[in-house]
Amino acid sequence: MQQLFSGGQPLMGWWLAMVGIDLVTGYAKALKAHRWKSAVNLQGLMTKFATMLTIIVASAVDHVAPLAGLSMPVNVGLIWTLILMTYEFGSIMENVTAMGVNVGPLAKYLDVFHDSVDPSDTTKKGEPK
Repeated sequence: MQQLFSGGQPLMGWWLAMVGIDLVTGYAKALKAHRWKSAVNLQGLMTKFATMLTIIVASAVDHVAPLAGLSMPVNVGLIWTLILMTYEFGSIMENVTAMGVNVGPLAKYLDVFHDSVDPSDTTKKGEPK
């Protein structure tokens, strides 16, 4: 495991736990909204798998850089794992918010990326309505 996840290894257990929580809360959200789709589930699982591969690649950079004569000022595997943990945390918060759980002041930050465009509005941007 040390060779595979390098500096991110101390965080891998936490990251995997967050992935599991994200999957469970995502499943609960889909079931509650009656929007379960196996294709969406498969896409999400493949994304999680690809994300784990990016951690392995980031850790490989940590191992290969010294062999290539490069000095890395940071541990890429560790930093990348921390970034992905932040992503998972946000996804978990979005899931529980969609299920009706009050996440307090975090709720206003979760709405930042929601599209507020009215789909029934067919006017182009800049045209009068």
